Amino acid sequence: MSAATPLSPPQSSDEHGGRGARRRLRHESLLGAVLVLLTFVLLAEARLWRPETRFTIRENIQIGEAEAWWKGRLDLPERRWDTSLKDGRVYSYFPPMFTIIAAGVVPFCDGVPHWFIVLLVLAVPVLAYALFYRLTESPIWGALLAIGCVCGTSIWPVIDKTLRGAAPYNVNHTVATIGLLAFLIAYFGGGRVWLAGAGLVVAALSRQLTVAYVIPLAYMLVGRGWGGTRLHRLTALAVTCTVVFGVPAVLNAMKFGAPYESGYMLNYANRDDTFAQEARRYGLFSTHYVPRNLYYTNIGLPKLHRIEVAGAPQVFIRPNDRGTGIWWTTPLLLWVLVLAGSLLRDRRRLMLLAAVAVVYVALMFWHGTGSVQRGFNRYSLDYVPVVLALIAPSCVVGWRRWITIGMVLCGVAYFKFVPGMPHVRIW
Repeated sequence: MSAATPLSPPQSSDEHGGRGARRRLRHESLLGAVLVLLTFVLLAEARLWRPETRFTIRENIQIGEAEAWWKGRLDLPERRWDTSLKDGRVYSYFPPMFTIIAAGVVPFCDGVPHWFIVLLVLAVPVLAYALFYRLTESPIWGALLAIGCVCGTSIWPVIDKTLRGAAPYNVNHTVATIGLLAFLIAYFGGGRVWLAGAGLVVAALSRQLTVAYVIPLAYMLVGRGWGGTRLHRLTALAVTCTVVFGVPAVLNAMKFGAPYESGYMLNYANRDDTFAQEARRYGLFSTHYVPRNLYYTNIGLPKLHRIEVAGAPQVFIRPNDRGTGIWWTTPLLLWVLVLAGSLLRDRRRLMLLAAVAVVYVALMFWHGTGSVQRGFNRYSLDYVPVVLALIAPSCVVGWRRWITIGMVLCGVAYFKFVPGMPHVRIW
């Protein structure tokens, strides 16, 4: 008799069942991701396929800055809106992340192709689903909250404008949102401190105030339950801080003569608009701006517009173009007020909440409102994804889930239909 071929041990029905359950879970999670992407594609009004389109300095000065880097220069070949003038030379004062990204593309594409911008935008719904699936442990509720985050907040008009024109304001918010979502996935996903640090680098080098999320990143060093050794986490924190503070400081010194000089005020050279006048009179941060910013961030009601047609009076309502209230356009955010007590008792979430507070307060003192922004509030993107992550596990349980569904639908309906209208008629 020939020798028997060695066989692996027989597998129990429990092992078969465990593999089957994991396989079903993978399929369900994949279906949830497909649902989010399909919803995004169906709701999107901006074209996702424009193979002939290339964005250049005309649309985004950071693309021009990336081209200048390849030529061994820091200054731009021409002055366009929102550029800094220093000693007769023109510079970009925007944070450098998108310039760094564009620098990897422009030598091969004669600019930044539209398809590349589409890939950046598509990363937002994918990462949003990954985050909320992790937080809720449910493909359905993860998909619902991801749709609410992407399509029912000011993220929606920002990524729409990114797809249409790739202006630096919208692109930088889009890239910062990608960084914040990656940071949150790591923060709530086992403490992968290097991923958290990388996310923070992307966010902070796109939107400076998001550097406040170094607070929860530092908590990952000292708190319990995080991955890696203490030395491992300390190294990640040190590298992250070196990059987010050091890279802008070096660029500032090279362009504007000092590491602390951002070049922002130089943007107002030879300009006499309202924001330029206020910045020169009160500075970039001042208590003078707090009442205005509080109004446009929290209330920001639309304006009534009255006309006469054939002698008959008609009344129209127009969305505000200097900031629209976050609470009534994204009612899902109201859960943070209801759940405030439990958030304050959870130290891990408290660290995130503290960072949100720092960002929010700093924006209230900032001289600009983020205009022109018709019917939305793009500065809120610096903290809204974080707030939604904070409330996610608790707003989809028990009776709360039904209210959450309504809140998500209201937010999506608003951002899909209202701001894009030329006007909304009141009969």
